[in-house]
Amino acid sequence: MLSAHADVTDVLAIPEPMMQSAWASARTSKRLDTELAMQLRIILGGEFRRAKNWNALRRALRGKGFSLKVEQGQLRLIDSISRVDICSTGFLGFPLSQLEQDFGAPVDSVKWHNWLIG
Repeated sequence: MLSAHADVTDVLAIPEPMMQSAWASARTSKRLDTELAMQLRIILGGEFRRAKNWNALRRALRGKGFSLKVEQGQLRLIDSISRVDICSTGFLGFPLSQLEQDFGAPVDSVKWHNWLIG
């Protein structure tokens, strides 16, 4: 039995709000707006250019809160917090074919090619 002084929040399980990031809006709009795309290019462009291989790119993106996913022949950028599929890396100026050429290895040569959790 509850005491007369028990707080309702002590009894009811009130869930914490779901974690969100600035990129979670891609879920609701089903597309990335121009402003967010420009921000991503600024934030991540250097990481894509500096990476010398798939693992270096994975580590750099993970450090910024992103993951990669290969889907239907595209390399997709995923928000690691909300798991929202943001856009293709090609949309950011780094198409999968160019990255494979730059790294000298196809994406399927790395064991995480189907899903990379950042």
